[in-house]
Amino acid sequence: MTDSTVELKSQLCLNGKYIIQHTLGVGGFGITYAAYDMEAKRNCAVKELFPQGIVTRMMDGMNVAVVSTDKQETFEHSKERFLEEAEILQSLNPVKEVVSVYDFFMENGTCYFVMEYLEGVTLRKLVKMSGNGLPYDVVMDTVRKLGHALVIVHQHNFFHRDISPDNIIVTGNGEVKLIDFGNAKTLSQDANQKLSVVLKPGFAPLEQYSLHGKQGTYTDVYSLACTIYYMMTAKKIPDALDRTKGKAYQKLKEFGYPAFVSDTIDKALMIKYTERIQTVSTFLKCLGLADDQNIPKDQKAWLTKYVHKVPEPQLSAAKRYIQILQVGKAEVKYDLPDNKGITIGRVAQFCDIVVEGDPHISKKHCEVIYDAKGRRFLVLDQSSNGLYINGQKLPHGQPVMIKPGQLIMLGSNSSGFKVGEKV
Repeated sequence: MTDSTVELKSQLCLNGKYIIQHTLGVGGFGITYAAYDMEAKRNCAVKELFPQGIVTRMMDGMNVAVVSTDKQETFEHSKERFLEEAEILQSLNPVKEVVSVYDFFMENGTCYFVMEYLEGVTLRKLVKMSGNGLPYDVVMDTVRKLGHALVIVHQHNFFHRDISPDNIIVTGNGEVKLIDFGNAKTLSQDANQKLSVVLKPGFAPLEQYSLHGKQGTYTDVYSLACTIYYMMTAKKIPDALDRTKGKAYQKLKEFGYPAFVSDTIDKALMIKYTERIQTVSTFLKCLGLADDQNIPKDQKAWLTKYVHKVPEPQLSAAKRYIQILQVGKAEVKYDLPDNKGITIGRVAQFCDIVVEGDPHISKKHCEVIYDAKGRRFLVLDQSSNGLYINGQKLPHGQPVMIKPGQLIMLGSNSSGFKVGEKV
């Protein structure tokens, strides 16, 4: 419930052109309104700086004043931060996945900025609606969009510092929007400069708990990994401070997700930032999302499924296969389910498919997955002796797209496999 005594009234005009319609939300630092821009003739959202406990609304129902003189300095600092957020967002307007800011101004003794009006739900709400986490293909497509947006944000010399399911909006037409840059900082911070301790437990890395913690792109990598984990499992990673005391999280591979995804998330969640994946671009590459040209852009189907509660269609039996080929042995085909990693190796304890009699094959040689959303086969080398296509060794530890019917050799010329579609 909102407090109507502090909110601006409907039909009030700001900056001579923004007509307040109704309140969208009241937070600890501000109030957001649905509004109409009379000049541009479009709906918009107006965010008003209104830090609770610091200011109050005057009797005229418009002007804002501090509750006491000792709060004035804090309020002035809040204004600086608020306008800084508006400037950051406006500079990022070309980034489709970042909420656009059209205007910002000072009025009524406080500050405002005007944003695009988003019709959708937060990622947190979407996950809660799903029950036990979102489908793998939905998560990967969302991460691809967010990740590529963050790469551009970092190229603009900013890092977000508050990535979480609450700050990601999924709109009705399938767009993903990153919001709330109020905690963002430039990457060129002075080494001795203090950074404010503002964080969300379960999504913030250890370095954010200290005024002197060294923060950077790897800070956003940690928070993005926590968000991915939440999308997949509907569970939060333990608080970073609790993790330093031994509290652990359940690995994604234990939920049935591909090992390479689980291992990549683990690397992105390292407590010490120096041991963590350092950039979002590297993170995406490890997840197999660096090349997005093969992934369809239309997200209306899954949004309809979750937002409008259309019953989820039942999955059919596996339509793809892995074919094992060995010199002197009969060919054997195995089912390859959608979005599930299948491991190949020589020790049953570690593998789904065991290839015997070849010493060049590792205990756990590789993992194969069919990405149903991207309609592509991927392979991840986890071996000592490597994977080869036409004599060329594939990169170790990175997912590589392979074609149906293409022969992949398992460390030697004696054993290999192909993937394909069932007729």
